[in-house]
Amino acid sequence: MKRLIFIMIALLACLGMLASNENAATQLERGRRAWTEYFSDDGNLKTYLRGEFTATDGSDWENVHQFKERFSISDERLRIAVMSLYEEAVTPRQDTSSQQGFSLKDLLEHNALLWLGSCADTKVKSFLRDLAGDSSQADIIRIIAVASYLRAADEREAKDALMRFLVSESRMDSQARSSIIEDARLAYIEAGQEKKRAIIESLYVALANEDAKWLFRVYDDILSRLSQQYADSRQRRYILEMLINATPTCLADELALSDLKTRLDKLQKVKPTTDINTNLVTLNSRDFSQSPPGGDAVAVAAEATTEPTTTTRVSGVTLRVLGSLLLLALVAIGMWCLMRTREPRH
Repeated sequence: MKRLIFIMIALLACLGMLASNENAATQLERGRRAWTEYFSDDGNLKTYLRGEFTATDGSDWENVHQFKERFSISDERLRIAVMSLYEEAVTPRQDTSSQQGFSLKDLLEHNALLWLGSCADTKVKSFLRDLAGDSSQADIIRIIAVASYLRAADEREAKDALMRFLVSESRMDSQARSSIIEDARLAYIEAGQEKKRAIIESLYVALANEDAKWLFRVYDDILSRLSQQYADSRQRRYILEMLINATPTCLADELALSDLKTRLDKLQKVKPTTDINTNLVTLNSRDFSQSPPGGDAVAVAAEATTEPTTTTRVSGVTLRVLGSLLLLALVAIGMWCLMRTREPRH
């Protein structure tokens, strides 16, 4: 009898969980519809974004695409609202309030720029590119503009931007370049295959033209994770040797030298097996819809991370069917246990 009571309690708990899950899904959908209705008003959308951009814990700009999709917000409406907030932020006015060392006006400006990368049209992309290239702007504004532009750019635009700000005579300083390399990694993560190739192959060329020893570590940490072709390449070792022997450009180079020598020692214990392109002319002539000569790091990485395409969609009907099957199974188990523990009659 105790077993039967235990089984009945478990049965009720399972049914309660099923009902709770179905009810939670219903509540979430109601909430989504309510927010969608709220955001359908341009004034409400702008008010929400102002709060998002000046929040203490920062803006969730990495999930803008989900925000747009979940609440049915078009690129055009989001772009208008975000650009309006940016213009509001850069309008000269007295502002003494601050969060984490930045004025609320600064936060509004920075986060508006970041969000523009997820809803940019041709005009906004041109604006971001010009802002990034404006040497009269503060470095942080230029870096954010580059990050936003890289998210919005197509493969050729991304390649041109990385060459401009990492390699050309008008490249940014080494500290800014460090941030741009990381921004390129973030843009790579959400990019399509052709743009991934453009980004990673541009970073190969940028590294080959780098003269700051300490930046090798930034490039190397990112590229060795993204590209096995780079990790096993002859060029990786050659570039590292060249930088070790190069004249230091700053104190950071001298401090990085020991680590660079340690990295080279490890690399010299393994035979290199691949090659990567480090030639700017070759990069400029690349058709990124085609695999590069010598191996396609992007395609290899995509194959390694591909999940099975079979998906399971659980709806309310499915939950009710599963609940019914679970009920039958538990009742059958309960009857079996009851029969086994029942005393024989005399």
